[in-house]
Amino acid sequence: MKTLFRIIGIVLLTISCSSDDSNKINTSQTLPSYGSEIEVIINGLQFDAMEPFISPDGNYLFFNNLNDGINTKLYYATRLNDSTFNFAGELSGTNQLTPPHLDAVADMDINDNFYWTSTRNYPTELNNLFRGSFNSGNVNSIERVQGDFNMNTPGWLVMDHGISLDGQFLYFNNARFDDTNCLGPCETTLGVAQKVDTTTFNIIPNSDVILQNINDQNYIYYAPCISSDNLELYYTRYLKGEITQDTVFEICVAVRPNSTSEFSIPRVLFSESISNLIEAPTLTVDKNILYYHQKTTNSHKILMRYRNAI
Repeated sequence: MKTLFRIIGIVLLTISCSSDDSNKINTSQTLPSYGSEIEVIINGLQFDAMEPFISPDGNYLFFNNLNDGINTKLYYATRLNDSTFNFAGELSGTNQLTPPHLDAVADMDINDNFYWTSTRNYPTELNNLFRGSFNSGNVNSIERVQGDFNMNTPGWLVMDHGISLDGQFLYFNNARFDDTNCLGPCETTLGVAQKVDTTTFNIIPNSDVILQNINDQNYIYYAPCISSDNLELYYTRYLKGEITQDTVFEICVAVRPNSTSEFSIPRVLFSESISNLIEAPTLTVDKNILYYHQKTTNSHKILMRYRNAI
């Protein structure tokens, strides 16, 4: 099991979306674009910052430290301005105490329902998506998220997720790990599940149709993020196969004209090779700022870009 934790960590350290058909959009909706990158300063932080998530009110920046699957924890910072935050410490209630463990990939809806991925008690319990109630740096009433989006099969994990602003739809990313045959996930798929009750989401009947232009067996997918109006889906992908120094990781976006139709063929927003990989986009509620993280020589840092005016 320790080996699996290490592999998950390696993947989330070395994972992102590229396509030659980026101009073949099946909707008249305008695709977003973004300006130059700006480094986000987190005052008082002295270690890696990965998998950012900006709270709906914009006051909190959640992230995890080095995603090695051994001692990965969730942290948060408070906002000074768009690109400057003050480090506040661990996110109380979410982190396991005994390594090896992974608590990562923060997510939250408008009602302060907080979601994250955790390897606690895996594989005895296979459902590894958790939820709780966030309040001023604490997450309480913690429980596992149930539903048929969980594969309930050893080796399969909910690697990433994105919750809609209203909390009604979960964009989940299932990934199969096999440390004998694959470095990182052997295969992944994105899907959409709808809220049944506080702790349960079930896959919607037209999930495959909605994501038919995105899911492609030639790629590994993760880090979905749905915009506040449910019209833009951001995510990371890379080409399936052996991960090498030439592997390209990409942040992509797909759009749609209304919240029930299928997403367009994706467009690559940014891409980098593994040595400078970028991944895990998160969007402000007004859709004006996109945050993500990037690998640097010595660590991982959070960057941001402003949306270009149409």
